[in-house]
This record gives sequence, C-alpha cells and structure tokens, in this order.
Amino acid sequence: MTGQWSTEIVVLGGGLAGLRAASVAAEAGRRVVLIEKRDRLGGSAALSAGMFWTAPDLESYRARVPAGNVALGERVISDYDANLDAIRRSGVFVSDQSTDDVMGFGRGFTFDVKAYLGHLEERLLKAGGEIRTGLRVRAIEPSAIQRYRLVIESDEGEANLETNAIVFATGGFQGSPGARATWMPDVGEDILLRSNPGSTGDGLRLASELGAATAGDLGTFYGHLISHPVSGFIPDRFMLFSQYYSNHGILVAADGRRFADESRGDELLNQDLAELDGMRAFLIVDHETRSTYGASEPFANFGRLDRFEFAVEHGARHAVADTLDALAVALGTLGVDEGQLRRTLAGDVGVSTLASRVSGSEPPTAAQLGLLRSGPFYALEVQPAVTFTLGGIAIDAATRVIAASGSPLDGVFAAGADIGGLSNYGYVGGLAPAHITGSIAGVEAVASC
Repeated sequence: MTGQWSTEIVVLGGGLAGLRAASVAAEAGRRVVLIEKRDRLGGSAALSAGMFWTAPDLESYRARVPAGNVALGERVISDYDANLDAIRRSGVFVSDQSTDDVMGFGRGFTFDVKAYLGHLEERLLKAGGEIRTGLRVRAIEPSAIQRYRLVIESDEGEANLETNAIVFATGGFQGSPGARATWMPDVGEDILLRSNPGSTGDGLRLASELGAATAGDLGTFYGHLISHPVSGFIPDRFMLFSQYYSNHGILVAADGRRFADESRGDELLNQDLAELDGMRAFLIVDHETRSTYGASEPFANFGRLDRFEFAVEHGARHAVADTLDALAVALGTLGVDEGQLRRTLAGDVGVSTLASRVSGSEPPTAAQLGLLRSGPFYALEVQPAVTFTLGGIAIDAATRVIAASGSPLDGVFAAGADIGGLSNYGYVGGLAPAHITGSIAGVEAVASC
C-alpha cells in the first residue's frame, strides 16, 4: 500500500473497543477506517472467557480502585445496562442469570465474545467502513488538509492517511519488553504474557507524541497467577492454567514467609508477586478449597476443572501432604526455608524479605491461616502473568484524550480497558469497560467531525 488517501475517522486497534467504536461511527454515516497491525482482529478480547462485568455501583468502584478515575468510573457504571442490552440485541448468546461477586465485588453476564466480535466486524463492513490489517502506524502529524496525517507502513511500502478524528484502541503495552522496562521497572522482565502479543504500546507512544498525558499508575496491570513451570501455555489454555482461587489460601515465598494479604483477590496478588524478587511463590490450600473453589467454574458456562491437577499434569512443581508439618518438609526439598515456613504456618505474619519492592499491597493477616483446616494440604508453585496494562492514556468521561496542559486534544479519543486510569492496581473488568468506552468514543468521534 502506497500513496495517500483520506477518511473522516480512523480507529487504531481491532479488539473489542476498536470494533465497537468503528461500527458505531460507521453506522452514524461517517467514513471510517479501522487499522489493525496484526493479520487478525479481536485482540485479547478474543482470548477471554466472555464475562461482561464491572463494579455494580460507584461505592464499590471507589473501594476497589481508590486511586481510580472516578468520573470515568461513574460513566462506565451508568452506561453498563445500555451496552449489555446492545449485546443482547445482536442475537449472540448472553446468559440470563448474572454472576455476582466477580473478583469479590463485581457483577456481570457471560456472552459469546467471539461471535460478538464477528458481529461487530460484519456491522462495520455493512455500514461502509473499511478494515485494514497488517498496517503499522509510524507517526501522526498535524495536517493542513484535515486535522491529522497518519504515516502508515506495510510490507508494500509507506502511505499517508488524512483524517479528522482518531480513536486509540490499542490494548496496552504488555507485549513489549522495552515498554515494560520503561513503565514497569519493578516487574521482572521475564513475566509471562497472558494476552495477544500485538499490544506493544503503539497507542501510548503515538498519543504521547501528540501531547497526550498519562493517567494512573502505568506500572500496574491485570492478569492472574499461573502455575510454574508451565508447558503448553497457548491462548486456548490461558484460563485453564489460571489459579483464580488464590484468595482462599496463602502464598509463601522461598524464604518461607508470606508477602501480602491473600484475601484481596488473585488479580491483586498477581501484581504483588510480580514485584517479588524471583517472581515465584507457593500457593498453599487445604482439601476443601481444592475440591470446591479450585475445581469450580470461575465464570458461568466456563466449565469445571481441577486446576491443581491440570497444573501438575503440565509440569508444575508441587507438594501434597496429610499435615502442614509434612507439607513444610516437602516444600523444604523444593527450596523453601522449612524452619521459617513452620513458623509462618504457626501464625508468624512477618513479611517476606524478598518483598522489598512490593508496593500497593497490604501485609498478610493471621486470619487467612484459618483457611488451612482439613488435610490433605496442597502446595502449587505459581508465577505472575500479564494480560493487559492499566493506567494508560489520559481521557475524560467523554473519552477525549487529555493533553499535559489539561485540555482535550482536538478530535482525539481513546477507548479500552487500559486507558484513563479507570483500573489502577484495582481492576474493574476488561470487556465491559472496553465496549462501553468504545461506544462513547464512536459517538464522540462522529460529533467531532
């Protein structure tokens, strides 16, 4: 592709947020081009379990994300029902029964996310929108013809695309070791990637070059604890290896100590472990937890799975013993300080000496030890993984990108789960925020043209 062409709205990124924004804008009668640098659409949404959830109310949001973007959080919560209805009207499967207490506080519904992504693509094309895959945006410049000129590269060459509005929907920077080193210096460089590999920070870079500010703590991210070592860690198995139930046990580092309050939830423990020297810990649970929470459906219609057994079958280091004393001996042979582990299991809640880098977490509590009631007891080595980064491009509640000066950039918007500081260490969903902000951005981009 060479030469120059023009449109009214460009959407960068072909995940759920980008497809929703582009289809909304195209159906409003605007000329829309969606650009995806990979050869396929869907992004990390296509790899998800299809849970459309977020905080049920502003009070819950504030409690979970005390440093979050309250105005944006309020908008996402208020627009939730209308966006859920839009998915239902598409005709794809949406559960009748809500799932409550998602991540310990949220509420949502499962839906066929892959079918819905296909539905949005079909709507976009039917409305006259264009989809271009395999294209890379090298730069965005002011234009004398329209507002912006995008310099685009492909295997065929370079081209310029003139546009009046831009929607960034590019999914974070988790796929770039360099960007992680810059924005997440306290996280180990070899952290496991639990997402599509195409989200490498292009949107954040391009928006920043236009003068956009950032929001929230870009060192925080969403993901789940994964067994270690792990074999066959492919997209279809990302959720199978995830140990969602870690809040029902304790986590101990190699020095035999705990490093955080496990009751707060797996997605927070995942971030805490990422800042622990070595990024490894053993998750210890009792038989009741393994046979209930460890084998239950994390989301409706997901299916039951013994996650401990699955992890062990795929190479995870582990130990099983009838008593906690015997478990301490077994973990001692796996490199854990046996003497300190015994003291930890007896009630010592001192914080691991390997946890000097952990920020934002809360210290372990004695109450959590009360969950280790009935043998046999199980220990599984786990590691952190990143699905997408948090914080991101600064936006207001209308998804307008905010410059460092505090003013919105003319005709520039951003959508997704990784923008605006909506989630900020605390996490309030991926699919619902992506769809909702995509809906808003599509409407606002149309209005700006």
